Amino acid sequence: MNKEQIQSYCRRYFQATNTPILRDEPNFLQVELPIEVDKELTDRPYYWMWVEATGQEVKPTVLNLVFDPEVEIEGEEKCELVALGSFRLEKIFESATRRGRFVCQYQHGTSTGLRVPFLVTSLKISYIADRRRDEIRSYGVNLKSNQVIPDLYEQIRELPMTDELPEYYKEQFSNGQFLIASLQTGWQKIKDAVTEEIQSEDHSWAEAALEQLSHEIEQLETYYQSLMFDNQEQMAIYSAERELRTAELKWRCQPRIQVTPLHFALLYLEPTQFTAGSVPI
Repeated sequence: MNKEQIQSYCRRYFQATNTPILRDEPNFLQVELPIEVDKELTDRPYYWMWVEATGQEVKPTVLNLVFDPEVEIEGEEKCELVALGSFRLEKIFESATRRGRFVCQYQHGTSTGLRVPFLVTSLKISYIADRRRDEIRSYGVNLKSNQVIPDLYEQIRELPMTDELPEYYKEQFSNGQFLIASLQTGWQKIKDAVTEEIQSEDHSWAEAALEQLSHEIEQLETYYQSLMFDNQEQMAIYSAERELRTAELKWRCQPRIQVTPLHFALLYLEPTQFTAGSVPI
């Protein structure tokens, strides 16, 4: 991310959290933090415990954020640089991740009134051995037809959305039983699709990692077998050390694939736009 992208991300974060933006200029944002946002971005839990325990009224925190170290802001002496790795940006990332783990929205602005619930998720798929490769993939599933659609997020990211669901959907799912069952079924469909996709991939990297791991364990065994021991106590010490180092080597280099859910969304979408009208509704 460059400085313009970082500022754009921060601006969208503050808008999404209803944080007043007092000044918005090139390479500079001045914001007034609501209490809940302050708690997430300033990392002072004991202060807020004292405020809540004593009933004190406090002035909102104002942050002066600059996105270029060379910029000087007229009228502001104390400014904080926001860049990759900075404390404030890491806190914003953490807050956005926590707040955005699950959302529910409704598509609007289309010619038809037909909407179907979709479960959409982003997953981090990690290929781990002596080296590591991470991929972010998105999947969606039509909760009426159970059809899985890979990369659904990329198809819907620009669609107009609103938080307000139509009354007839609220009434339809008021007891929650159908929706809960569909979410469980939909999540299982996604897991099955991800498993099948991973199984069909080329896993020569894992075979090579196992071969390398076997070679390193063999070298480790050869080293300990070459040692000369003066007594049984010394032999027991080195035997325990060998087991510990072997276990550490396996933990570090054993090939494995780890799938971590990052975000979930329940979205009411027009279903025909993804499959040229062929999806059962």
